[in-house]
Formats: sequence, structure tokens, C-alpha cells
Amino acid sequence: MIKKKWGFNSKVFSIITLVIVVCCFMATSSWAARKVEFYQANAGSFIEKLNQNESTESEMIGPLLGLSQDGAFTLLRQRTDFNGVTHYRYQQTYKGIPVWGIQTIISRDPANQVVRLHGTMVLDTPGDIKDIPSLLDPLGALKKLEDRHKKIDKNAQWNFRNEKYGTYIYLHNLNKKEKAHLCYVVSFFADTEYGNPSQPIFFIDAKNGKVLDSYDMLRYADGVGPGGNLKVGYYYYGRDYPPFGVVVGGSTCTMDFGDVKTVDLNHGTSGSTPFSYTCYENLHKEINDGYCPLNDAQYFGQVVFDMYMDWYGVPVLPFQLTLRCHYSTNYENAFWDGSTMTFGDGYTTFYPLVGLDVAAHEVSHGFTEYNSDLIYSGQSGGINESFSDMAGEACEYYMRGTNDFMCGYDIFKDPTGALRYLYDPPLDGISIDHVDDYYEGMDVHYSSGIFNKAFWKIATSPGWTTRKAFDIFVKANQDYWAPCTNFQQGAEGAVIAALDYGYPCQDVVDAFA
Repeated sequence: MIKKKWGFNSKVFSIITLVIVVCCFMATSSWAARKVEFYQANAGSFIEKLNQNESTESEMIGPLLGLSQDGAFTLLRQRTDFNGVTHYRYQQTYKGIPVWGIQTIISRDPANQVVRLHGTMVLDTPGDIKDIPSLLDPLGALKKLEDRHKKIDKNAQWNFRNEKYGTYIYLHNLNKKEKAHLCYVVSFFADTEYGNPSQPIFFIDAKNGKVLDSYDMLRYADGVGPGGNLKVGYYYYGRDYPPFGVVVGGSTCTMDFGDVKTVDLNHGTSGSTPFSYTCYENLHKEINDGYCPLNDAQYFGQVVFDMYMDWYGVPVLPFQLTLRCHYSTNYENAFWDGSTMTFGDGYTTFYPLVGLDVAAHEVSHGFTEYNSDLIYSGQSGGINESFSDMAGEACEYYMRGTNDFMCGYDIFKDPTGALRYLYDPPLDGISIDHVDDYYEGMDVHYSSGIFNKAFWKIATSPGWTTRKAFDIFVKANQDYWAPCTNFQQGAEGAVIAALDYGYPCQDVVDAFA
């Protein structure tokens, strides 16, 4: 199959100067909506307009940025960073309806002057968006799609959870000159008693019920006791590593401690009761050459929480982390469903998938969801995946003082193999490490190699560490990335974050060359 390359000059993307690229309005005369992606090269005129009026009120932002009277911005949240700069994150709306994935971040210094502008907005939103038809409502659309999903296996007992639905303006294939649509956006997590999980999201045209777009959002990939597996070796919590947290009631220890709860699914696919055992040593259970995945899950989950709190002063999630082990039978994967981390026991390719970098990877999808909310497809999806790979390496560095820049090495049965190689992404035979090799529709796990390679270059540059490299991508995720951020905008966000930290930004520029 001939791969359609991303229509962007890689020499421009190299970001040889701080002005990463000039790519202003992606406009065409053939339809009404006009998408504006903010870069340092084109943000100046907008910043000047915003500084003519120092108001941070949402109703003032739209007119200053050129929205029509039907367009507006709604403040989602604000965050003040360590430099005293306050980052205001706005959701664009049209006639009161949110525009899917379109957010603008306005950064103001302590004097309330706008100093940076990130994200995306849409001008000239089509005026033919009419009232929502009564033929179908968002909840009705959700139920119809769940019924359709059941047809995948008519004999299975389907379990649906994490159901979400709402009404949005959806810019379907904006760059291919298609119009905006009034849409119902619905998503859910689906599972059966023997596995086969998925988390689809659908964009349904509210006028005719047609599915305009869809994709799967599922993100793969003090007690004492043993941990580890045949590859990394046997170790013991309470001796080789600190003990993991449990709650004691009489002679019973329960893995429900503070930020982390661990569940034994016992080869089923549902359940939320924390695992309990007779105090204090847990030996349940050895499987597939993994010495005790439950112990590893409880310990690694706390490590992930502790890293984000110790380094950045924020929780990785706004709720308790639930880790579910022993999912199904011979299940060779792990996934994040938006609220819970689930691990299979592996089979022929993997040991039990409870590895530190795997746990950090999956949970960090939650961090992204509650910060930039990068859409899990296209270029933003590649950045989303890469950030989670970076988090896995950062957690290894946090816990061990070193990291291997290999995703999933600890749980991969091949003695020298891994899932992905941040230092050389194409080593897995399919990932890429440069935008020249990107094409539309590429799997986000493989396009993640572009940012993975940049992260490795930064982390191994003189004067840098894995932590310092992760610092800038965390800050970009918090303050400069938006749902539909592309590779170019994502790289620029990392450069700006390096400036914020006072780190040598030229090293970041060079990493994306």
C-alpha cells in the first residue's frame, strides 16, 4: 500500500530556530469553517489584541479573537505555574454547543499581560447549525450503539460502563474541506465475561444518524511479599524494596491504601473488591513465571502516584487508582479504560504485564486525559502515546535512579526484546522516528516514535536527565497542549516549557531536528 505522507515539510518541522514554523490559517474558500492553529509565528497579532483588554472573562475573549456573535469561549480551568504565569484553558462553543477538541490556552504573566497563546480555534463556523432534531437524543444514540456493539458476539454477556454522551459541533475531516456537523458524541467501555475489551467513541450526525467517525480509545499495552518475574529476577518487598501499603483489620491485610487499590479478578473480567489476605506476607499468586503480580501492582501503582506528587506537586489522577490483576485467561495485554488499570497474565509473548513502566504508561493516559486531553488518534494520538512512554521511563528513573529507554522490556519474554525502543523506535520493525515517515491513519503506537526519539535525545544530552526531560513534557501537557495539538504544536510546547524551566531550549530544538 502506498503511504500518504503528512503534507508538511520536515525541514520546517526541524525547528532550527525558535520560530518553529509559519503555518497560519488552514482556510479554503469552498466551505465556511476556518481553523486557526496557534504558533509563535502567528500568535503575535492575537496577543496584541488580547492585551488591549486585560479582562479574563470568557465573554470578552471571543470578540477579541475574532469570533462571530454566535461563537464564544468557556473557561474550563486555570493554573498558575512556578513562574507566576497563569494559564487559562478555554473551550470554544458555537450557539452554546462545545466544538469538539477545540481549546485555546491563554497565558498571562503576574501583571496580567498575555505572553503566550496555544491551542486552536475555529473562525466562521457555519451558520446552518439548526436546532437539535427530536428524532434521536444523545442517550438514545448511546443505547443504539451499545445494542449494535452486542452483535460482535451475540452469545456473550456484555458489560458496559464509563458511558459518556453529549452534543457537540464536530469538524469532520476539516482539512479535507468537509463542513462542521452537529453531532452526538458517545463512548463506552465494553467487555464480556471472557475478555475482548474495547472503548469505542462514535461521532453521529444529529440530522441523519450517520456515523461520521469512530475509533477505539482503549489504551494498551506495609505488606510484604515477592515480586518480579523470570526475566528481571525475584525480589522481595520489605527487603529488596520498601513494603507496599495495605490496610490492616485484625489479621486481614487489604490492598486498599491511600491512592491505590488492587483487585484480583481471578481470571474473570469484572470486579472492584480490593484483594485481602492474611497479614502480613502475600504469596498469592505465582503465574506464568511471574512471582506475585498483585504485590507488584500495589507497589508500582504507589510509585506512579508518588512520582507525580514528589516531582510536580499534583496527583496523577483526581481519584483513587484501581489496578486489576489476573484478567481473563492467557490475556497478553494491559489497558486503561478511563478509570481503571487492568493487567493480563500474559502467555507465550509476555510475562504478567504488571511492569513498572507499563503501569506508569497506562495510568499516565489518565494524566493526559485530565490535562491536555489529547485526542487518541492522528498526530495528537501519537503525542498521547509518547507521553505515556516517557512516563514509564520517568518512573523507572524515579524508583531505580536509572532507566533503559525500552518500553515493556521487563515483561517481554524475548531475553533482549521490548515493546518499543525510545532510543531507536524503528528497531521494533514498524515504529517511526521522523515526520517524513508519518502518514494519515498511522497507528498511534507507531507514530509515537517521533516524540519518543526526541525525548531520548533530550534526556541523554549533556546536563540533562530523564527527570528534566520529563519535566518539560509534563508542563507542556498541563499548559500548552490542547486536544487536537499536532506534532508541530506539541514540539513548540516542549520548547516553551524548557524556557519556563530555564533549561537549554536549543537542546530541545535540536532533538526535533
